[in-house]
Amino acid sequence: MENNPQIRSSDYLPEDLIAQILVKLPSKSVAKLIVVSKLWSSIIRSKSFIDLYLERSLTRPCLLFSFHRINRRFFHSISQEAISEEATPECSYTNTSSFPLSLDTRLPPLSYNVCTPVRGLICCQDLDKVVVSNPSTGQFLVLPKLNTKRKQISRFFGYDPIEDEYKVLCMTVLQVSYDYVVSEEHQVFTLGGTEKKEEATWRMITCKVPHCPATQGICIDGVVYYGAWSFNSKSKGSLIVGFDVRLEEFTLVKLPDGVEIYYSELVNYQRKVALANHSYNGKFELWVLDKQEWSKISVMVPSWKYLFGRDLFRCRGAISSGKFIFTPLLSAWKSVIIIYDRKEEIARRVEIEGMEDRAHHMKVFLDHVECPILF
Repeated sequence: MENNPQIRSSDYLPEDLIAQILVKLPSKSVAKLIVVSKLWSSIIRSKSFIDLYLERSLTRPCLLFSFHRINRRFFHSISQEAISEEATPECSYTNTSSFPLSLDTRLPPLSYNVCTPVRGLICCQDLDKVVVSNPSTGQFLVLPKLNTKRKQISRFFGYDPIEDEYKVLCMTVLQVSYDYVVSEEHQVFTLGGTEKKEEATWRMITCKVPHCPATQGICIDGVVYYGAWSFNSKSKGSLIVGFDVRLEEFTLVKLPDGVEIYYSELVNYQRKVALANHSYNGKFELWVLDKQEWSKISVMVPSWKYLFGRDLFRCRGAISSGKFIFTPLLSAWKSVIIIYDRKEEIARRVEIEGMEDRAHHMKVFLDHVECPILF
């Protein structure tokens, strides 16, 4: 009896149809399907498929929770639409996805420092290593060692939509004197685009505006923004730095009078960089930067004491619907977020199930999207 010939998907399914099917699957499942055939692997790794997948994912953003548990870094994502549309005043949610990221289970919890996600990817530091990871698939890429002997390093992660390149920006900090600290050894690592992975390396770039990074960064439309201190006589004090990912140039943005970066949270507000001050009583100010001009939005969250108690919460920004997201500033209420609808004047507390047991160093990121990029 003769064996039936093996039927391959490529024998009867056109490539564009295969791509249309794959794009509807979770990225974790897509990553497993590269072993089906060389054709499927080629489709999944192609730029056209990645763009198609991200185009769909960008319409379904998530909240990404990052925390340590038993010396491992976990990521959990929850649909922003599902959370924001819930009508009940108090409710609980179960995590929709999770995947542990662990380069070494013996690492202490503070060994990780996660940057804000950019188009589905994150950058974090694992002791002396810089790592780029896809939390949706659990894959990671350990970058080559930085060209420096200094230990204090600031990292930022951005994306250039024109050249379709992700870039990691690292800089060391030099203390010139007791009251003068400045960044130096600015280095960039490029992922994607036309540069081959085996040829990619850290490149030194020039920074013409002396400053010292003070906050994490957020990437908006090809520019990474972060808070900083300047000791220059012309721009002394706290300010915002903008790093153009494509041009690899730095610009300084002065803060509004009376606003200090130390007492504010750098957030993304409707695709604009903004500063939100911390609040104990539900009243806070949001300064929004638009075309190099600052405008102020005053917000009063109702039922603050009922929702927050005496704990200090920070504003994490606003999701696409315009609703504000608050998370605890300190370790209390690790698995709680507050959603505030400014138009309807309604605030709700949302408890996240499954993360309250031995979860430490919790971070919450807005507008995370699933990404099929493989390393």
